Amino acid sequence: MEIAEAVRRMGLANTYKDPHWNRAVKVTDNTVQKAAPEWLEALLGALLQVTRPTYPMRYGFEVALRRLALAPGDADRVANVRALAVQGRAWADVRYGLPEVAELLACGQPPEHLLAVFDDADPADELAACLLQETALRHDATSATEFAERLRAAGHPLADLPLRPAPAEREHALTAYPEPPKPAWCLPGDDAPEAPGPPGLAIAAEAVDWPDSSRARSAFRDWTADAEDIEARLFRLGRPIAAGEFGSSLLSALPAASTGPAVTGVRRVTTADVLRRLFGAAAGGGAYGPGMHGAYARRASWESLAALADVQEFNVTAIEEAADRCGWLFYTSDWHMRIIPTLDVGIAALRPDRRTVAVLAATDAD
Repeated sequence: MEIAEAVRRMGLANTYKDPHWNRAVKVTDNTVQKAAPEWLEALLGALLQVTRPTYPMRYGFEVALRRLALAPGDADRVANVRALAVQGRAWADVRYGLPEVAELLACGQPPEHLLAVFDDADPADELAACLLQETALRHDATSATEFAERLRAAGHPLADLPLRPAPAEREHALTAYPEPPKPAWCLPGDDAPEAPGPPGLAIAAEAVDWPDSSRARSAFRDWTADAEDIEARLFRLGRPIAAGEFGSSLLSALPAASTGPAVTGVRRVTTADVLRRLFGAAAGGGAYGPGMHGAYARRASWESLAALADVQEFNVTAIEEAADRCGWLFYTSDWHMRIIPTLDVGIAALRPDRRTVAVLAATDAD
């Protein structure tokens, strides 16, 4: 289909009530979804010339941009997608954010072309700031140190993250060129050992104030709007416990909404399992939440982990070292909705004093 004809057909309708609605949206469903990158780029440029875009035009623009970002190309491809993404947000009410475009570029483009972006990137360039973190998670981005320093001087919230994956991030298994995007079929901790704990464990547990509870919820801030579905609690045990006592029987004794006698599926997990679970929750969002995508999910997952491990400073190395000194459990219970496994999260941390237990739980489903 010629570009001019595609634009014309997209302009035939604006709502589903218009008689040509199906014809207008099928340009995207039947043509844009299958088009070559060069055609997609030409279409995006043509759509930007329309002063009053219809809904099918906006829909077509979004799909074309996403497909172009994922189509491997050269440095010009990366530059053009960046420019089109910014222009598109100024052009119309489109349903994508710059963090999403950065994630798609990092998934689809060769690393050498991603790294070239940072040579002269401006710290005010939000897409470049997000792309730096998406690239750092998948590759070694230490060549972008100068850009990271410019971001730090500008006070950007992503500036203090490392430019290569931290040890606990190496199991995130994110899509990167030349691999095609693929779903992750296993949840973190699925193969972790069960942690029943000693039967009949008798121990006192008292809820204590946790000033950092809101920080612990960082990974879930785009989830449900119902605060009761995100639980962050801190408990002081009556005595220190051994590592082997930290299990299902201990969680059953905690007076939290998400724990108690109905707790089940308790598994002993690692720092990497916990961070991956937090990152996935933040990046993907809840049933209706948009998700943060990789760059801001990276920051949010480390914030949540820091709160659970009782680290005040934002220093990834210090947070990981403190987390490695904790004991970690995943769990679920009747408090969770148990409809979609990825939308039920239960994390418990036994801090190094062996008397303080932090609980972070979330549930969200359609």
